[in-house]
Amino acid sequence: MEQLLRAELRTKTLRAFGSSGAGCISEGRAYDTDTGPVFVKVNRRTQARQMFEGEMASLEALHSTGLVRVPKPMKVIDLPGGGAAFVMEYLKMKSLSSQASKLGDQMADLHLYNQKLREKAKARENTVGCGAEGPEPQGVTKFGFNTVTCCGFIPQVSV
Repeated sequence: MEQLLRAELRTKTLRAFGSSGAGCISEGRAYDTDTGPVFVKVNRRTQARQMFEGEMASLEALHSTGLVRVPKPMKVIDLPGGGAAFVMEYLKMKSLSSQASKLGDQMADLHLYNQKLREKAKARENTVGCGAEGPEPQGVTKFGFNTVTCCGFIPQVSV
């Protein structure tokens, strides 16, 4: 496993730190690498790649809003013998109690994000000579997500 991670992450340094952990679905471990710490989730079941790809897409979508701090997803890796590993930025977790109010505000902003994007797009439609700053994020008009996500191993198809 460590040799595979070194190759996939193109790092010479791969040193586990902290304690490994396991939930009811996957195991996790933090590693120091040449480019900083990462967190690796591992699951050896055949559905692991689909589950981790959905999680990666979800984290990318959350990260792109800039509204709430989530680990930056890096890579899904197939494991020899089956299953997959999901590599993401390591975030040092601490007690939430002092940040609960801030997190609540961020969640509220996140729930309004699509509505604000759509309002901004509508305002741009009525503006002559919009600047060429590059593509703006687009709001969505229908329910769903651009990839299959999972609740555990159960696919939640809402594409």
